[in-house]
Amino acid sequence: MFVYYIYGLIDPLTNELRYVGKSVNPKNRLRRHISDRNLHDSYKDRWIRKLLNINEKPILIIIDEISDNWQFWETFYISYFKCIGCTLTNGTKGGDEPPSTKGRKHTDFSKQKMSETKKGKPPAWWVSGTTRSEQHKLNLSRSCKGRTSPNKGKKYSDEFKNKLAKASTTKKTVLQFDLNDMLIKEWDSVTLAQKTLKLRHISECCRGEKSYKTVGGFKWVYKN
Repeated sequence: MFVYYIYGLIDPLTNELRYVGKSVNPKNRLRRHISDRNLHDSYKDRWIRKLLNINEKPILIIIDEISDNWQFWETFYISYFKCIGCTLTNGTKGGDEPPSTKGRKHTDFSKQKMSETKKGKPPAWWVSGTTRSEQHKLNLSRSCKGRTSPNKGKKYSDEFKNKLAKASTTKKTVLQFDLNDMLIKEWDSVTLAQKTLKLRHISECCRGEKSYKTVGGFKWVYKN
């Protein structure tokens, strides 16, 4: 049976609980929190940097061990500890919910970096399975009027079509491993895995991008 751990990070200066998370290997996860502290500027990252600046680091505790439905229990414990007065540094409600950007202002440099990372990628609605509203469709129709597709009239060989199909990362078979490199499951596509597990950035993990060595507490590899 696969075991998930709900863990907590304690402030060594005040003995207060400051963070609640989920992992299959909490000790490795703590090392990741520390090693990734300079990649972002979240409340948690600033807290960890502050501790390390005075040669201290968070203390790891195990809150619970669960075998399934970890999303519910992570959300539950985050909500519970906040309700009893703990000042948590969690930026989300748990369950791998992406952090909120409400009220956050981006610099021109930040906007440029976000623009560059999205170039060549399909829009979110395309891969999420959501349906566009009628107003959205109308706006798209108006913006495209008078334009001619550069591919109009072109005929592609079956060989070229097959190459395009194989180049699509969303259709590649992907393997899910735990942190001990034990195979958990083989998925038909990245899209299917992400929709089923409610995760993001599996493709980035498969490509070996530095910021995504694991996703959702798992390792991900394209099947050759």
